Amino acid sequence: MRTVAVLLSTYNGEKYIREQIDSILEQSGNFDLDLWVRDDGSKDSTQQILQEYAQQRKLHWYTGENLGAAHSFIDLVRKCKGYDYYAFADQDDYWMTNKIQMGVNSLCKLNNSIPELYFANAELVESNLEPLGRNVYVSMPRKDFETLCCAGGYLGCTMIFNAELAKMIQNKPMPEKMFMHDFYVAVLCSALGGGIVYDEKSYMKYRQHGNNVIGVAKGTVFSRLKEISSKNRIGIAEQAYSLLLLYGIDLDNKQEKWLEKISNYKKTVFSQMMLAFSTRTHYMNMNMGIKVRLSILLGNR
Repeated sequence: MRTVAVLLSTYNGEKYIREQIDSILEQSGNFDLDLWVRDDGSKDSTQQILQEYAQQRKLHWYTGENLGAAHSFIDLVRKCKGYDYYAFADQDDYWMTNKIQMGVNSLCKLNNSIPELYFANAELVESNLEPLGRNVYVSMPRKDFETLCCAGGYLGCTMIFNAELAKMIQNKPMPEKMFMHDFYVAVLCSALGGGIVYDEKSYMKYRQHGNNVIGVAKGTVFSRLKEISSKNRIGIAEQAYSLLLLYGIDLDNKQEKWLEKISNYKKTVFSQMMLAFSTRTHYMNMNMGIKVRLSILLGNR
């Protein structure tokens, strides 16, 4: 039987964590599931809640210094070895009982001798799980390497990936800089020549509330302008450089050159323009294209 490690990073998540954990434990299908949790230094009752579940032998958990969500999730991948598949989980969502099985079904059909990544749509809901009437994706996200490196956009809490991709993370040091863990893992999979499969259906409720670490931005003009003008402390340039440091020898020349281009894009106005208007990037809709191209032009991506 296939084995699945669900990886959950928590931080001050007491409000919704029980609902999320219970929905993970209620997963059904032809697999064995272990839930691994890393608490990122919570100050509320999250650790006490985790200990309650651990005493009932329902999960494994540990804590450590506050690394931030991205490094906390990658730390989980690095520590949890020996599984067939790995799934990321946020601390405040709610999963349908068939979520893991649908991902495993898709991955089983692929070539698991190379890195493979599955991700899916998600239903947007209010904090009380009331539907907002739409999903995260209205069209298929782009999967080509060049666009993915600039845009990201794969929803980490829907991701499931195979052991070959996990091993590439486990066998290397912790990356120094990442835009976000899901962005990093998706780019890594593509850079290594792995497969990426998208499921347009939703098997989870993606909760939107004021305390989300990462949520879906409301589509107002003000929020879009704010997102474009905000300078990311760690952006695509820093992430590309981290990937080159760790995996440069594993990449073919085309991928390596593109990551070099991104890692150096902030050095001159000309290089920002060349990346922003590159004909090798093809964003999934006009709004996404405008947002990413403008943020690159401003050196804020």
